[in-house]
Amino acid sequence: MATLNPGARVLVLDDDGEDAEAAAGALLDADFAAVPLSENADGLDVDAFLAHVCRGFDALVCDHVLSGARRFGFTGAELVSRANQRPGRPLPAVLLTSHRGTDQTGSISRWLSGIPAVVDKPDLTDGIVPALDYTVRELRGDFSEERRCFLTPIEVLEVFTTNEVKRARVVVVGWHMQKSVWMPLEPALAATGLKAGELEGRWLEAKVNCNAKRPDDLYYRDITIAPDLPEDWFTS
Repeated sequence: MATLNPGARVLVLDDDGEDAEAAAGALLDADFAAVPLSENADGLDVDAFLAHVCRGFDALVCDHVLSGARRFGFTGAELVSRANQRPGRPLPAVLLTSHRGTDQTGSISRWLSGIPAVVDKPDLTDGIVPALDYTVRELRGDFSEERRCFLTPIEVLEVFTTNEVKRARVVVVGWHMQKSVWMPLEPALAATGLKAGELEGRWLEAKVNCNAKRPDDLYYRDITIAPDLPEDWFTS
């Protein structure tokens, strides 16, 4: 059973009409009031959108790629992340996407720290209510094993800044010491104050959900430059 009260107002934002209807139907079947976006969002940044358009709603369901007639200055991933992490009164928000495993994955991973649940479009009808349920629980501090994070060293192997989504190839020690993964670059730069080229070969520390099954599900919080490691660290 979902942890939102019956009748809760859920804003549905999806430029694909069929997907919007499927999401609304699943929410209606769970006794929620599904409300499609009706206001003009042109020119609003993400904070203004949350303050103006989302007021009066109890939750949000949003597609990642926002296109169509309305012009958005943000992705669905940023909106969902900021909604869940809004100071004072978080707005439980679930991300919908048909872009897992594509180049769009990188634009989602930057915001995963604030996205408790991502629903793949093929699983929309059955997945949306459980995802909303879990999101509410995580916002109350009840993290699943795969979303619980702890401090771990991170070795930065390479930095790539030429693509639209800037990223770094890293080894997250707490996840797997022999496998490299892609880490979003911009949060690391903002947290450390370093330039992209200065990160290569450096060690960082961050809180990471190291029990995640897939590298695309890893998120990073509280990123810092790691203290120097003891010379015998790998052999002790």
